[in-house]
Amino acid sequence: MNITTVMSSTSTPITPRGDMDHDALPSLGAAAETLPAHVTDLTWDLRHTLFMDVAGHHLLFGSAAPDGADGRTTGRP
Repeated sequence: MNITTVMSSTSTPITPRGDMDHDALPSLGAAAETLPAHVTDLTWDLRHTLFMDVAGHHLLFGSAAPDGADGRTTGRP
């Protein structure tokens, strides 16, 4: 799994390349959790993600999702 993060003001896309599975979950979660507090708009760019299992689903929508009560998380196929 290769992860690219590009910060621009308050919006940041995170682009994983590879399978979004249980093994990749810690790296993906860390990429989201280490974003600075001023980032309020996170986009998961999934164009280079060929496979996603339930762990990826939990990262994006479940209990493992980054705490973003004041922010917004979106996905881009």
